[in-house]
Amino acid sequence: MQEENTLNANLILSRLKKALKINRDIQLSEFLNVRPNTISTWKKRNTLDYNAIISICELYEIDLNEIFLEKKAATKENFYYIRETPLISREVQFQYCFGNPGIMDTLPKYNFPFIKADKSRAFQVTSNNMFPIIEENSFAICEETDIKEVEENALVVIVSKSKGLFINRISHMKDKKNVFLLASENTFFNNVTINIDDINEIWLIKGILSYNINSESKFKFLNDSLNKINKAMAKDKS
Repeated sequence: MQEENTLNANLILSRLKKALKINRDIQLSEFLNVRPNTISTWKKRNTLDYNAIISICELYEIDLNEIFLEKKAATKENFYYIRETPLISREVQFQYCFGNPGIMDTLPKYNFPFIKADKSRAFQVTSNNMFPIIEENSFAICEETDIKEVEENALVVIVSKSKGLFINRISHMKDKKNVFLLASENTFFNNVTINIDDINEIWLIKGILSYNINSESKFKFLNDSLNKINKAMAKDKS
């Protein structure tokens, strides 16, 4: 039964060929038991025989989400839409930076929909050095990054090999190679420098999570957290 396709017939057929490990439309027509020119007609008219496609997917155990929605099946290797982020509270930050690696297995984990990277962390903020952009006791939700990919004055969390955890803006020291300035937003705090060799981990801040101990110990999002960060970054560039 041929039906009008509300999606993109070309994309769906391309995904199906990829899943079947074939390259040509004539091969696909053989799998679907239709004439070769039928495939061309589907593409031109943006129509599909859903029953035929569903049947072939069931026969070869192909995930329908992967064909129609381009969502890959959840596996140990592919956890992009149910990825969990460990929360590094102030109580465990010393152990995280200098202690037992096995601590990761004991940490609470949450799923943040806007996190896309393979690795993520939520670090609790232990000072007001980044106020008013980031408040003390909130959590900085981060994606793993590389020092070479970080833009000037980006908001980051750095795990130092010798000094522990920093939450600052980062920028290059123009007169010193491989040395970075970690700047605070709050003028009451001094800026510090760090050598690239002392950086054990670097995480790009993607959002802020507020923890209100007077609200039944529940986490809640600061709805404007991303806007605050984006505005601060835009102001700095202007």
